Amino acid sequence: MVAPAPSSTPAPATFQSGARQLGALNATCALVAAVVMAFGLTDVAHARVGRGIVLLVSAIVLRWVMATGVARWSEHVSAIVRSGWRDRLLEHFAVPRHEREGSRGDLATAIDQAADAPSLDLLATSARTSMLGLVLLGWAGGWLSLVITVGLLAVAVPLYKRAGTRSERMALEVERRRAVLEGRQLELLHHTLELRALGAVAYGADEIAAISDAEHAVALRAIRVALESSLITEFLSGVTIGLVAMVVGFALLGGRTSLAHGLVAVLVTSEIFLNVRRYGVEFHRRENSLRSLATLRAAVLNHAASPASGPLSTEALVTPASATPVTIHVRSGDRILVTGPSGSGKTTLLHTMIGWRDPVSGTVCRTSSPVGYVSVDSPLIEGTLRDNLTLGARIDDHEVLECLARLGLDGPRFNDLDTAVLTDSRGISTGERVRLVVARTLLARPALLVVDDIAGVLDASARRRVRDVLDDDRTLTIIEASVDSPILDQFDTRITVAS
Repeated sequence: MVAPAPSSTPAPATFQSGARQLGALNATCALVAAVVMAFGLTDVAHARVGRGIVLLVSAIVLRWVMATGVARWSEHVSAIVRSGWRDRLLEHFAVPRHEREGSRGDLATAIDQAADAPSLDLLATSARTSMLGLVLLGWAGGWLSLVITVGLLAVAVPLYKRAGTRSERMALEVERRRAVLEGRQLELLHHTLELRALGAVAYGADEIAAISDAEHAVALRAIRVALESSLITEFLSGVTIGLVAMVVGFALLGGRTSLAHGLVAVLVTSEIFLNVRRYGVEFHRRENSLRSLATLRAAVLNHAASPASGPLSTEALVTPASATPVTIHVRSGDRILVTGPSGSGKTTLLHTMIGWRDPVSGTVCRTSSPVGYVSVDSPLIEGTLRDNLTLGARIDDHEVLECLARLGLDGPRFNDLDTAVLTDSRGISTGERVRLVVARTLLARPALLVVDDIAGVLDASARRRVRDVLDDDRTLTIIEASVDSPILDQFDTRITVAS
């Protein structure tokens, strides 16, 4: 297995400035379109049909152009943001996930939710800019219409926040339950063969069914809360528009206003609440987006490694498995032995050094070149033998076969690089699989090779062959972990991990 180099991908664009400018333009155009439509309807009512139709069509075209432009802009920038975060987190997604650590569905979801941030910024700016319509409302509908609208807006804001907070709490609970379900499914699937052998498959199925039912129940409650939030916004906007229309109607009957002013008041009120309603019902998405951005930024910081002058260096590195700080400065070609009893945290230390786990404290600086990792658990991929050894790189077959032969992997089973390999390595012994992973790693030409306690699955002949191959390349830096039987004979530095 070859670990990716530390990411140097620039931070994804946020498009915040563009979102705010487009949001302000969108709300301004909507208010202008409402006024133009009001005058167009007035012209039609007064038999000035030609000019009225021109005004109505102009308002409709303006609204259509803005709606189409906003939709396409939102789709475009969302795709850019999504792609940027995926590139930024490529290293995080590429490293292996260990049992009981759960899945990466949280980050995948966070990327999709973070991609909504530009469109949500646009909505927020549109809602704020639409408040300029209150000036038009006061001019066209009078002080009473203005007081009604401002009053109900003031009532609506805390109700929006209350409904949004409840919806947010339910969403967090749904995500938590889903993560539990997903993690438990992965764990039980990992142990399916053992459960089947013990006749305990029903136990796993019953547990998954119970967790799934609980997750569905919480999801249904979240949907009900979201519907209640929508009903609140729809009710308040409907009441406000209705009251303004009533005030304007009485004013028209009393001859205190014109039809044009009355239509402007009603349509502008509708436009104000349209933007505010959109902003209010997106409370849940706004909170998800902000939380997701924080999650993604934390993931990038946690998995970023400072560049190292040599292959690897650590300063007072403390891992979750051992409280003993480790400080080491590895030079090119060094041989490092990590030793200690079983369960002392050797593997955790190796994983922390190469960025697969987060340190408790201390720093790690590692090479930006590829890092190879070989352990007893290193898997093969489904495909041909060539696929497993080259991983898509253009490597001459002769070089591949020569590497295999040096590791003692020759004969009919390994001379044909088109031989199919299954994910469970059926037909390949554990020792052969480990040597295939060694060959794959060496063919990738890493600057640093990490060997995690593989001597126990190799016989004396295989150990000697692997040792000879590794000793031949004195430029390759090797860190080997072993309880008591390392592959290599000589080491420049020894790290003892206490249990």
